[in-house]
Amino acid sequence: MIQTKEQLKQVIDSQRAYFKTGETRPLTFRLSQLRRLKQVLKAYEQQLFDALAKDLGKHPLESYMTELGLLYHHIDDMLKYLPKWDGRQRVNTPLFLFPAKSYTVNVPYGNTLILSAFNYPLLLSLDPLIGALAGGNTALVALSEQTPHVSETLTAMISDCFPENYLAFYTGSIDMNTFVLAERFDKIFFTGSTRVGKIVLSAASQHLTPVTLELGGKSPAVVTKHADIRTAAERIAWGKCVNAGQTCVAPDYCLVDQEVQKELLSQLQEAVRRMYGEAVQSSPFFGRIVNRSALERLTALIEADREFLVFGGTADAADSYVSPTILSAHITTELASMREEIFGPILPVLGYDELQQAIDIINDGEAPLAFYPFSEQKNEQQHLLRAVQFGGATVNDTVLHLSNNHLGFGGVGSSGMGRYHGKDSFETFTHKQSILTRGTGIRLPLMYPPYTSKKEGIIRRFLG
Repeated sequence: MIQTKEQLKQVIDSQRAYFKTGETRPLTFRLSQLRRLKQVLKAYEQQLFDALAKDLGKHPLESYMTELGLLYHHIDDMLKYLPKWDGRQRVNTPLFLFPAKSYTVNVPYGNTLILSAFNYPLLLSLDPLIGALAGGNTALVALSEQTPHVSETLTAMISDCFPENYLAFYTGSIDMNTFVLAERFDKIFFTGSTRVGKIVLSAASQHLTPVTLELGGKSPAVVTKHADIRTAAERIAWGKCVNAGQTCVAPDYCLVDQEVQKELLSQLQEAVRRMYGEAVQSSPFFGRIVNRSALERLTALIEADREFLVFGGTADAADSYVSPTILSAHITTELASMREEIFGPILPVLGYDELQQAIDIINDGEAPLAFYPFSEQKNEQQHLLRAVQFGGATVNDTVLHLSNNHLGFGGVGSSGMGRYHGKDSFETFTHKQSILTRGTGIRLPLMYPPYTSKKEGIIRRFLG
């Protein structure tokens, strides 16, 4: 187990040496390691469920749906498609390069660093790892110190099955992460806040290391008067309450046509009651806030916006609990909860008079990681999708685009750079080499001096 900077340095050096042996490159090796990863996850499944319950209060089925099950699915997809994506990919060669053949090939970056986040500690550490291993890299993975039980279980699991010179996990304190970021890696993958993402990007720039940043932001839902209100309410409530709102793509706030605002507020409350009962704190299905600092931040937001409160608004620090909380106002950015990413079960519901007001509110802020338009009219859906800049979207639902491995996932602007999942994961952790091979049997020295009008005529004919 890595506990000191000296041990961390030894692992980094050993991974550099191991990558140079070339053992991580063969397709057969990469496929075998992905199978091994799935096997060890299956073996540790119950221990991981227990750890998630201790750290985040997650119900086992929620843990399976939002973490382990997705990992199994993503590994299976990678095993299925990696042989197709790997190896030479032929591309067209223009006639003026005759005789020649052209192709691309994806090769591993080398030694990779994955910095994960606390809110989905399995998914956000192992999902990018799938891409790193599929690409033929070594990997050093920093786990969150905010979820100690998961970090301890994952570290034990990985050390049981993988040598440290190939794959190693450590708990990423600020001090340890600062140390590791000063080292040179061939690829860095970070999931977390925009503030820390800037620190990671700055550190990577010292070595010109390519970086993927999966960040966050205020992801809006827009409910038009043409939406199915009951369905919209249920799906927004679930997206906000899963993992107690600690989801980077949770609907952060909701903009709703004022004609249906009252109905939506009523349906949101009913949806919460259907899912978690009248006594939400006693429900085994509602999670907990990760630590005291996060809970105090959320309770401060509730207190600052208490005049807008229509539902919930309670907290129990001893139980790490913040209730599902709904705020209601006319469209405004003056609420305290509209000034930062909420990252908890608080939902501001803001009524607008004209749809353009909702679009303007969104576009006046930073580009969100996710966007959730609700409407039964296709032209209205398309209008919203075209009018707003965002990372990814689910129409008439929330969060679910994240689970489609074929879509790829990533932000734009302050919500991130780069993409992963499926083929995007493989390409994120590999460098695409472009290779042209020319034959030697035919000599066409048109490009060589001395230049003549005849050569010029032929070249112009080919190039246009």
